[in-house]
Amino acid sequence: MAEGSEGVSLASVTFSKKELEALVGRKLGSGCIETALPSLGMPIENVEEEEICVDITPNRPDLLSVEGIARALAAFIGGKAKEYDAEESDVKLRIDSSVLSMRPFIVGAVVKDVKINDEVVESLMQLQEKLHETYGRKRRKVSIGVHNFDAVQPPFLYKAVKPRSYSFVPLGMEEKLNLSQILEKHPKGREYGSIISHFSGYPLLVDSKEQVLSFPPVINGELTRVNRNTKNLFIDVTGTDENAVMDALKIVALSLVDRGGKLHTVEVAGKRKFKTPDLRERVVELPAEKINNMLGTNFTQAQLFKLLERMGYARTGGRLKVPCYRVDIMDWVDLAEDVAIAYGYNSLTPSLPNFFSIGKEKRSEIVEGRLKELLVGLGFNQAVCQNLISERECFEKALLPEKPHVKIKNPKVEEYTMMRCWLLPSLLSVLFQSRQAELPIKLFEIGDVLSLDGSHVTESRSLACALYDSKATFNEIKSMAEAVAREMGWKVGMRVAEHPSFIKGRAAELFCGKKKVGVLGEIHPQVINNFGLEQPVALLEMDITSFF
Repeated sequence: MAEGSEGVSLASVTFSKKELEALVGRKLGSGCIETALPSLGMPIENVEEEEICVDITPNRPDLLSVEGIARALAAFIGGKAKEYDAEESDVKLRIDSSVLSMRPFIVGAVVKDVKINDEVVESLMQLQEKLHETYGRKRRKVSIGVHNFDAVQPPFLYKAVKPRSYSFVPLGMEEKLNLSQILEKHPKGREYGSIISHFSGYPLLVDSKEQVLSFPPVINGELTRVNRNTKNLFIDVTGTDENAVMDALKIVALSLVDRGGKLHTVEVAGKRKFKTPDLRERVVELPAEKINNMLGTNFTQAQLFKLLERMGYARTGGRLKVPCYRVDIMDWVDLAEDVAIAYGYNSLTPSLPNFFSIGKEKRSEIVEGRLKELLVGLGFNQAVCQNLISERECFEKALLPEKPHVKIKNPKVEEYTMMRCWLLPSLLSVLFQSRQAELPIKLFEIGDVLSLDGSHVTESRSLACALYDSKATFNEIKSMAEAVAREMGWKVGMRVAEHPSFIKGRAAELFCGKKKVGVLGEIHPQVINNFGLEQPVALLEMDITSFF
């Protein structure tokens, strides 16, 4: 992974010039490649003889393979945008209710008559790896399996099973192992097992003969290994975000279609029935005035359509058809970016703003900056967590009675159903993910929390600090809180208190004047157990809005 100029993580994709030319369908001069790829937002990292390495920003997962790059390049240099469709098949994939609480989403596709060679296998493996690392958040959000379709017998079943109830030969090994043994002995099990190890059952994908295709998100079975003799492929994508698994499936499936494969749908049946992949193209308005205002241009509607055709779009009447693989397009601002790319950033005329202002740091940013420096100096590492959480994480696992909170109207996943009202659960979840690191683990987060009083929502900034160690005590977190208050010049008082998430007699409330601003102490053993932790935790949380 490379690092962009502004700290954005980039994925490096390597491919041969010969492959790129074969997929584009024409010879490409060195000047064309060296100009076009950076213009499309793919800076060239390295060129060695016939091999090219480019950097891809995380907003374009469709470019994480040579097939996707060739698709974009072909349209950019004058080719027509590709259109894709899928034949219906009788292949079915059923989701058992037992798996819904752990990794609830799975989709699939069949690609037939693929001409597999070493280059195709290498490109496919690279695409999987890059999608896992970036779009899939190291397989937590999305994991992909590609199988020899001829080695299995549909219909397929996705279910949760007891860790020792199934055995199969995992990819790269010769002996059968049960699921628990795979997590202990297989390299991928040790690397990704923590994603599912806290569940009582593990997800498994089997065929009608109970043959194991995949143990997601860990490893496929040796039974369905893809090699040069494979012609027909089955793709499965599992994860915790339905939109993300659908998008990842399209990206992988279409890369194989670009290699000459014929795409077939799979019927997925769970809470509802639907067919995947979904290749329907969105049709959107093209707001010429907004785009021109943003770019400082004066393009006509027809000129905008012409420019966007170079980016793979198509015109349908007076509206714009967005390619099904462009999962990054959210609103007109993304269209404006593509217009700028197609026209060329260097062709845009820069102009100075017609107003003058003097900028300065906000008081809150100054305070938070000092606080972060202080905590890092005390040996803490900063965590950055989602503002979304579930009622189970926020209240039930923390032993806290549920109180009014800001709910998400149409949550897509069970993990994100509300806006968090305190930081403690988020920090304990990070400790769980980091629990294999060397002790002591010292983490802090400064983040937004929302409280609900009737119909009034209050947003505030909170600080949470956690000590994870066999020797983590009330006195240690109390001393740390006093040091922070002293160095920041805050007048904070403490008094003994009881709190459901903390051990009785080992907790205190924090006050600024007469206003309660936080709590600290030793976390209750049941809470520690609920979050899958094994060592004591001493934790502080306080509202720092009053100090801005």
